[in-house]
Amino acid sequence: MSAPAVLSRREFTVGGLLLAAGLAAGCGGPSGSPAADRTLRIGQYWPPTSLDPAKAGGESQFFLQPAYDPLIVRAADGSYQPGLATAWRYLGTGNTAFEITLRDGVTFSDGSPLTAAGLKASIEHFRKSAGQAAAFLAPIATMTATQPLVLRLTLNQPHPLLPALFTQDYLAGDVISPAGTGAPADLATRTSGAGPYVLLPAETVADDHYTYGPNPKYWNAAGRFYDKITVKVLPNENTALAALKTGQVDVVAGSYAIAGGAKAAGFAIASSPAIVMGLQLNDRAGTLCPPLADVRVRQALNYAVDRAKITAALLGEYGVPVDQPSAPGQDGFSEQPFYTHDPGRARRLLADAGHAGGFALPVVIPSAPGFPGDLAQAIASDLQQVGVTLRITAKEPAAASTALTEFPASTMGWGVLPAYFMGRGLWLKDAIGMNPFHSSDPELESLDRQAAAADGATRPGLDRQIVRRVVELGWFLPVCLSPGLLFYRDTVGVDPVPGKPFPSVAAWHPAGRA
Repeated sequence: MSAPAVLSRREFTVGGLLLAAGLAAGCGGPSGSPAADRTLRIGQYWPPTSLDPAKAGGESQFFLQPAYDPLIVRAADGSYQPGLATAWRYLGTGNTAFEITLRDGVTFSDGSPLTAAGLKASIEHFRKSAGQAAAFLAPIATMTATQPLVLRLTLNQPHPLLPALFTQDYLAGDVISPAGTGAPADLATRTSGAGPYVLLPAETVADDHYTYGPNPKYWNAAGRFYDKITVKVLPNENTALAALKTGQVDVVAGSYAIAGGAKAAGFAIASSPAIVMGLQLNDRAGTLCPPLADVRVRQALNYAVDRAKITAALLGEYGVPVDQPSAPGQDGFSEQPFYTHDPGRARRLLADAGHAGGFALPVVIPSAPGFPGDLAQAIASDLQQVGVTLRITAKEPAAASTALTEFPASTMGWGVLPAYFMGRGLWLKDAIGMNPFHSSDPELESLDRQAAAADGATRPGLDRQIVRRVVELGWFLPVCLSPGLLFYRDTVGVDPVPGKPFPSVAAWHPAGRA
């Protein structure tokens, strides 16, 4: 659903809808009469961290997509389509220069025109902010408006995924108006986009519900399907499911915990195995836990875990066992498992490394109810069978995220991303947030440099080598892909595509109308 400079730990852990993969849509569901006022009502677990796209996290997507059109639209089938940009291209080779051509005649909701100079100011605002996109924009060295609607970016290092970055999935594509970037403090509580809707402050109560009405200046009025959108914060999932059953909301973003109830009630379900869950073995040099310095020990921990059993027990039909930091459909994903469940091999590796008697492994997890603790206990049970004792400490989520250098291991929950993005948040030496001991591997760094400069035909093979190297190093102990889920009434057309991320909220429509 995701952030460090990449995704906040909260988003990694609870999900968000960034780069959700593996959707499977149900059909049918209880009919509610279509709202006479053509209102789409959405229930969402988390309130937005901010309404400023540059400072928002993944859980803010539902609150931003109605009001901000991206430069490039990632369509439901995964293709890239024109949005506020009508054309884009890399210049030359090596992925170090990029050009964006903007749509003519676009006006923001506040009356500001869309121009290359305004886009430059929007990108600069993202770069100065502490949001998830800032690290991904860091390679930009200069931005030049070569024409009123053409912006050229030059980079100080290769960046192969600027088209993906400028879609709705990463927020950086959400262009903020010049009036908005000129008054950045106002962006936290109001919208300044060129999307089909605009926030209605008089009908909004922060942290409770957010109401959006038509943007009268929208450039593509035929692409606006509702008269109003409301997003209601429903932090209790059972309450959210009840609201869906009674018709108070039309769509709910939730978890596997209410999937059974939603399925029994006949609602359509879109499933996205979007979050890689497991443990991070942060202390790869053995500073706090000496056994972790040996790659054989880290590999032994991976062989000891029965991923299929744990996934089935905790996530049922919606989970996918995984032993790699990738997901089906991603360029780096390998169909061949790396680590089979083999306790015997785990014990042999531990013995070869001088730890036949086992050892204790302290781990910090967030104190949120349910999945993080349940997963940690399940992993602990398997590790105990090979002599490794997992000593679990639960801390309030914010405290857990700042304690990564105090514990050799921690809970992990990554939003599924391409290898280039994951490297910058997770495993490169200078990765921000999720590599607290700044572990480094020359082979991994070299592969990353090659992939960053490669063309689209060559990069997938390099991404697979990157993922394989990460898995060989045993820096992580992934267990399963935890799903992001949407439950919705049959009056709404969400149009998910199996194996692809959820479509933008702005693309949802009354059922029967494409």
